[in-house]
Amino acid sequence: MERLYYTFKTNWQWLLIFCCLCSIGLWAHAQTTVYEVTANTFLNIRSHASVDAPILGTIDKGGQVEVYDITNGWAKISYDGGYAYVSADYLMKVEDPATDVKPSVSTFKFPSWRVHKHDVKWIVIVILGMSIALFFIRKNRGEEPLEDGIYLTNWILFLSVSVLELVYLSFMGSDAIWFCIPDQVGWVWTIIDFLVFGFVVYNQYMCFFNTLDDVSYNSNGFFDRRWGIYSWIGGIIAVIVSGIFFPSAVPIVLVIFAICQLIQVILIFKSIVPESGWGNAFLCAAVYVLGSLSTVLILAHFVVLLIIVIIGYFLLSLLGKSSSSSGRCSSCSHYSSGYCHYLDRSINSPATTRCDHYS
Repeated sequence: MERLYYTFKTNWQWLLIFCCLCSIGLWAHAQTTVYEVTANTFLNIRSHASVDAPILGTIDKGGQVEVYDITNGWAKISYDGGYAYVSADYLMKVEDPATDVKPSVSTFKFPSWRVHKHDVKWIVIVILGMSIALFFIRKNRGEEPLEDGIYLTNWILFLSVSVLELVYLSFMGSDAIWFCIPDQVGWVWTIIDFLVFGFVVYNQYMCFFNTLDDVSYNSNGFFDRRWGIYSWIGGIIAVIVSGIFFPSAVPIVLVIFAICQLIQVILIFKSIVPESGWGNAFLCAAVYVLGSLSTVLILAHFVVLLIIVIIGYFLLSLLGKSSSSSGRCSSCSHYSSGYCHYLDRSINSPATTRCDHYS
């Protein structure tokens, strides 16, 4: 434990610098401003900031666009998996996105205020910074559970990340993984963000079980988590199977799953309250409920991306093999058993030999 305190005492400056550097890219993506096109008919989209640059497309008058920055009269926008530029002379800033943005941007209505998806993208930067801090705690912990101040810091950070993730996912919905969409951030940042996302998901998975061990140990009690963990696994499988084959059974599966989770929470209170009181019992329950829910949700989002990546890699491999063999004697209709019938000669290396008579 002393080694852990010493590590944080001497390395917190490097931790802060590392968090800032890793957040710059996502911060740049999130900080955009909505503008409206004021040109008479349409506004040209150009490949770079020059009137002589090739025209990539157009934006009709009255259309809206998210601008990253404006330099020397040119506005930088996201276009077709990368960046493009439009003349800032024909743009007018939308002063109140909450009322002026087109209906295509989802709005969440509350009794006295409204929040747009664009307004909560910054949350991913905070989550990344906190995840890096949790990573350093996890990498420097010993075999024993955390105690005292570092224990307090760890569970506060973990619960904060879990709550932020749930808030972010509830607002963003299907657009939650915008940072891994090439059309919004470009292919380079898509790859970088995918790897960073994988780090966050794996780190949270590990921190979830570590934090459960910590709160259980510091509460002087032990609760069996198998009921809840196994019901998560069974619930996910049951929802997928019923969703595909028996859609009408999904509500029943969800009710059964909720009951199983409620039983797990009851088991936590039954084990912790006699030993440490209601306060620690609520803490253990909060770590389990919020931690498991947020971990499963972000894991589900990452698995979807991972499946897409695997399928894409498989298709590219097939295309690569097909194109690499095209034009070679080994795949030519004139070739068989080491002999080219068109040229009437033997072929020693059919896998690498090419000619102009490929068929």
